[in-house]
Amino acid sequence: MLTRTIPIIFDIIKDVEEICPDAWIINFTNPAGMVTEAVARHTNFKKFIGVCNVPIGMKMFVQKSLQLTDADELSLELFGLNHFVFIKDAFVNGESRFNELFEYVIDGAQKESASVKNIFSIPFEADFLRGLRLLPCPYHRYYFKEKEMLSIEMGEYYKGETRAQVVQRVEKDLFKLYQDPDLNYKPKELEMRGGAYYSDAACEVISAIYNDSHSEHYVIVPHHGQIKNIPAEWTVEMTCRIGRDGAKPDPRFSQFDEKVLGLIHGIKAFEIAAANAAVSGSLNDLLVAMNINPLVHSDDDARKVATELLLAHKKHLPQFAETISELE
Repeated sequence: MLTRTIPIIFDIIKDVEEICPDAWIINFTNPAGMVTEAVARHTNFKKFIGVCNVPIGMKMFVQKSLQLTDADELSLELFGLNHFVFIKDAFVNGESRFNELFEYVIDGAQKESASVKNIFSIPFEADFLRGLRLLPCPYHRYYFKEKEMLSIEMGEYYKGETRAQVVQRVEKDLFKLYQDPDLNYKPKELEMRGGAYYSDAACEVISAIYNDSHSEHYVIVPHHGQIKNIPAEWTVEMTCRIGRDGAKPDPRFSQFDEKVLGLIHGIKAFEIAAANAAVSGSLNDLLVAMNINPLVHSDDDARKVATELLLAHKKHLPQFAETISELE
């Protein structure tokens, strides 16, 4: 998916630079974190902001957990990488209420509320969370509950209910519905698709830029050295203030929690290597990326998966044409 997406994003950037060079690109094409990393590393385009619905879902969970009203102002200290973010603090009307939120989560109330449609909800172990003293996002289950998640995924595979299969059926039904020009309601099938609130995230970022509001958002951008204990050139997903000049990491936050730095470094190494492979079209680069991925545990598996995906998607991967020709 990454190797298909990045060249298309680069083409869009070229169009923007030619047709409307002052425009911003607000991207929620997945994998949003790696796409943003590739743009930052392999282009000179600066007006690019990655967005994701996971932080919005986490914010909504906090609002519900703390029983906040529309009059309450919620600010989150959220940090990490796309699909690998943590909440470190939650401020309501300027006062930290993280202890209350944390105990609420530990007690196990409304566990499902913090999850998303495409991830099976397994509770995190309470003592582990107490040691971590951070609130992980739903995608952390793939790292902290890897064995359990794999068992669930294999069960879905044998039932013919993998996420890809479900989405293919849902989208087939949706496109049938969308053929009706008189369709004037939100199809229930959309609730099965996942990706809720992406439009909210994108429109709120657009509004903040247009109105120069300097309001708080959780987006993916280069941090340019704001975070002192990670490399200055990394793109990260974190609390930012957005105005006419784009997204600036919130100046209150200058450190990522050291307990999870090792994991963040490992995932970022994969993001960088995968972006390099998408640009180079090199099988060697792709195998490096696959083997660096913390969820891949065998170089034989990495080669098998990479080969099968390259062959399956060859018409969409012109940069890998020479490699694919050698594999066939």
